[in-house]
Amino acid sequence: MMIRFIFLAVVLTGFALPTRASDFVPLQKRERVFSSYGFSFLPPQATNWRERFGQNEITYLKQTDPKTVSFYAGAIDGNLRSTLSSKEALIAFVRSKKDNWGNDGRYSNTSSSFQIEAQQQSCVRYRTSAHDRNAKNKGSHEFLFLQVVGRFCLHPQDRTVAVDIYYSTRHVPKFDPKDLFSEGEGFLQSLQFSAQRDK
Repeated sequence: MMIRFIFLAVVLTGFALPTRASDFVPLQKRERVFSSYGFSFLPPQATNWRERFGQNEITYLKQTDPKTVSFYAGAIDGNLRSTLSSKEALIAFVRSKKDNWGNDGRYSNTSSSFQIEAQQQSCVRYRTSAHDRNAKNKGSHEFLFLQVVGRFCLHPQDRTVAVDIYYSTRHVPKFDPKDLFSEGEGFLQSLQFSAQRDK
């Protein structure tokens, strides 16, 4: 499968995701997905996943009990509008796109981390978390835990293109997301770079 994304529209993943299960169709193929920009990854390999194709991204939804937890994974790639020539510039760019919680009081107890990956110097590993006090499915809970984990990577051979691959969970306070995180980490680690690109 070849997917060509026109531009990179970096979003605060976990905030701007589709919320209706009807937006998704059952995930049928689990072969590697290739981008024309030289990135590829494996869709989630476990059961009960659905997928949705956007204009410039793929989003996966795990079928769960939405009263307890929602779990997404996804990838978006394309051209950068400016060159990020240093590690410091790369981290600053990712932080500016991911560490913006707004000022409407919806999120509290926010935290984040951003660091260059030791094994892939063109990637920033990021993690953000917060208490979401206005989630539609929070029920009687004061808030839901929101966590987003991802990798934002420039192509090692062409720093004008990038990919943002991530997973996101939002759950009630007593839910243990360990198994979901394990699936998410498998998704992130499936990312590969190719020298062959047809831009």
